[in-house]
Amino acid sequence: MAEHFDVYLIWVPGHQDIPGNCIADELARRDTSSILLPDKEDFSMPRATCKLLLLNQSITKASTRWQNASVGRIARQAWPYIDKARTTALCRLSRNDCSMVVRSLTGHWLVGTHALRLNAPYNDFCRSCRDEEEEESTEHFFCFCPALSHRRLPI
Repeated sequence: MAEHFDVYLIWVPGHQDIPGNCIADELARRDTSSILLPDKEDFSMPRATCKLLLLNQSITKASTRWQNASVGRIARQAWPYIDKARTTALCRLSRNDCSMVVRSLTGHWLVGTHALRLNAPYNDFCRSCRDEEEEESTEHFFCFCPALSHRRLPI
């Protein structure tokens, strides 16, 4: 079936009188014990198993894409693998705080060379550690700046 159709799973809240939701619930209940293989009548898959398999497959696919991406070097250093707990914590931040975290992880923060590309005021050295040999960059702030090391430890 998947070879011939695009299948989309969409969550809708239950008990909200959404048209078609009651019918979909009934069909789902009926199909949790439907036969998967016509020639093997005793072989069926519970809905929870199907849901778990889909979740694992989507996480595996997303992880592979994340690991093989040609962009996002700094973000992958701070977030090397998909982590549900960290993602949930990020989503619970206020919009402003979440935006700051995402900008810093993606390097789209007005520091160093990114600020220069946008014709914004910038410094070509780190203002935190005042090392004129160190370029002011997201990577330097989060990974190497000695003046900010005390803030990195709790993270």
